[in-house]
Amino acid sequence: MVNKTQLLRRLLVLGCLLLLCFGLAGGQLVQLQLVNGESYLRRSAEFLTTTSTVSAARGEILDRYGRPLVTNQTGFSLVLIYASFWEDQPDRFEKLLDLANRVKADTGTAAEDGSEDTESSGTDSTDTSENMSSDNGAVLNDVLPITDTAPYEYVGEAGSSNRNALSEYIRLSAETLGLDAVQQAVSAAESANETDPQYDEDGNEIDQVDLIDATTLVTATEFIDAMRSYLEENAGMPAGLSDADVRTLVGLYYSMRQVGFGTSTTFTLADNVSMDLIAYIKEHHQDYEGVDVESEAVRQYDTTYAAHLLGTVGPIYAEEWNGTLSGGPYSEKEGYNMNDTIGKSGLELALESYLHGTAGSRTVETDLGSGSVLEDEAESNAPQPGDNVITTIDLELQQVAEDSLANYLAGYERGGAAVALDPDSGEVLVMASYPSYDLENYNRDYNELEADPRDVLNNRAVGGLYAPGSTFKVLSAIAALEEGVIDANTTFTCTGVFELGGQEFKCENHDTPMTMDVTNAIKYSCNTFFYNVGVLLTGERLEQWCERFGLGEATGIEFGEATGHAAGPTYREIMRKADPNLREWQGGDNVNAAIGQSDNAFTPLQLANYMAAVVNGGTLYKPTLVRSIKTYDYSDTVEGIEAEVLGTIEISDATRELVMQGMSEVTAEGGTAATTFADYPIKVGGKTGSAEMTERRDGVEINYTNGLFIAFAPFDDPEIVVCVVGEGAGHGSSVAPVVRDILDAYFAEEEPDTVGTVQEENTMVP
Repeated sequence: MVNKTQLLRRLLVLGCLLLLCFGLAGGQLVQLQLVNGESYLRRSAEFLTTTSTVSAARGEILDRYGRPLVTNQTGFSLVLIYASFWEDQPDRFEKLLDLANRVKADTGTAAEDGSEDTESSGTDSTDTSENMSSDNGAVLNDVLPITDTAPYEYVGEAGSSNRNALSEYIRLSAETLGLDAVQQAVSAAESANETDPQYDEDGNEIDQVDLIDATTLVTATEFIDAMRSYLEENAGMPAGLSDADVRTLVGLYYSMRQVGFGTSTTFTLADNVSMDLIAYIKEHHQDYEGVDVESEAVRQYDTTYAAHLLGTVGPIYAEEWNGTLSGGPYSEKEGYNMNDTIGKSGLELALESYLHGTAGSRTVETDLGSGSVLEDEAESNAPQPGDNVITTIDLELQQVAEDSLANYLAGYERGGAAVALDPDSGEVLVMASYPSYDLENYNRDYNELEADPRDVLNNRAVGGLYAPGSTFKVLSAIAALEEGVIDANTTFTCTGVFELGGQEFKCENHDTPMTMDVTNAIKYSCNTFFYNVGVLLTGERLEQWCERFGLGEATGIEFGEATGHAAGPTYREIMRKADPNLREWQGGDNVNAAIGQSDNAFTPLQLANYMAAVVNGGTLYKPTLVRSIKTYDYSDTVEGIEAEVLGTIEISDATRELVMQGMSEVTAEGGTAATTFADYPIKVGGKTGSAEMTERRDGVEINYTNGLFIAFAPFDDPEIVVCVVGEGAGHGSSVAPVVRDILDAYFAEEEPDTVGTVQEENTMVP
């Protein structure tokens, strides 16, 4: 028990310690404020200390053998600081226009220099690292989706992310800009929210204001004119500027608003600026107050191929910082600033969490008198680059696939896709979409790409939905055999016409009447045989087998994909909810569904994966584009990707033998792909397909036929499955040469060192 004397003694000691602490602190304050106060005040007036964020280099992306696809190079950006460049600066628009014009001139100079280098170098298109950096030139950060010259038009399809962002901006600014039609539409939608609320499939109320596409209510010219009036009357933009100058300033002002340009957020005016322009800005720094030059690691594209699957990067916009676009909201994610570069599509977006890296910071002290800069190393925090991604893609096969698609499909003036898989792992060896584009010049060419009626930016391999045509007959055969509605001895006679309920269905896939079993029906792609199968099997059971093979289901590939839909009564009822006038599922639908028509619509990736499950004996793998994730210095593996099984399909040996025999004869003499593969040195199996399509363009109905071919090789021990779709190609035999080109490259290729060996030797495969 502690007595009172001891307690008082302890309290006295504690009080003395507190007095000593207060005394030391007070003495320090006296030292700072009174003794050295004038000195520190003088120093603060002479020196400026700032702390800035240092962006981390994004991780690299390589092919399966360590060949670089996307790496980094040092670039320079012009960055505007709000307080000194924009806020309360009467000549801000003049300065902004001057800078913009200098950037545009810088772009033109770089492009001219690059074209000369390209002609003189004589290098192959795959070795373009030096030329690409010069070709691109400075990129002005203008994201306004309106053409650069009058008469102005919106760029891109309605509903695209850029158009949606502009539509929202117009809705929110309608009153300020005096856009009456938009104001009226917004008022009507707000009233409808009260009187006639709408709900989504999950029962959540839909804000009908968000459904308004303001770009359909205001022309691009009206928007530019409204912005001109507002900026002249309220923001200090000079009157009397040319239309071209006004378009430039409106685009940059809009882009500033998109990134939240303000006291806490800078605006990157241009990326990849040349040293000549940087030198000019530095030499005339007194004329460009608030313009900073920052060095950063910028994306270098080491190949002109694989644009769709690699994807794009760009600055964070307001709807990404605070909303859900492109994987946002980034304001809630650790390690992100509003000026960061993020993935916008493809693997750049899908693997953003690995590629992004961790930003650093640096503290800089500037002598305001002499202008000299001293960096305080002790207070600097170095950035850590992002992780590196080793993909499953074989760059050489990818190049062959894209070149072959362009060669064989260009004349049809539409598009197509090619996918190649390892059937025993789900690894994607090739993912090609035609037409493609050059990632290096994506920003420069964006408006043209968006306006292209061929939908260039769509990755058709995972985003294109196609009726499978006769490639579906393999599934119909498996389903019918396994369900017991036919067997190896079942035959049907084809006369070219099949009748059901007074309706005629044609077969024009062979010249003479024939009686055939399931193997020959696959070989000759006989519609009549599978019309009968459809009647016996019904749409209900076809739907179930489609689900087992992953058709009409998400594959789980790393980035966004269309899921498609399998024909059958279930999907037809979903369609009828949207359109009550659509008829119910009937017997004729069973017939069409069995030959891959009706409501069937699948992606090329789904079709390739379904065939992979057939040839490997019934294992449906999750397709993947990633082999492993490595640390930024390749010293360790962050994550190794193992083959993932989505499901196992029970297929008897007898069934598999029958359909495999049919597919072996497709490429043999008399088969539908014999012209291409009858004399091929390696035995190939496969199935051709044709799918009739109808579309309306400018009010006119257009009919055309897609060609499809799914193949695998070697037949006895398949190593690769290839699916090719050619829009408007007419028949699977028309795209079979694309498959042949891919197989030629695959079997001729000498496998290079793996990425593990590459990293041990600290070298890269050339």
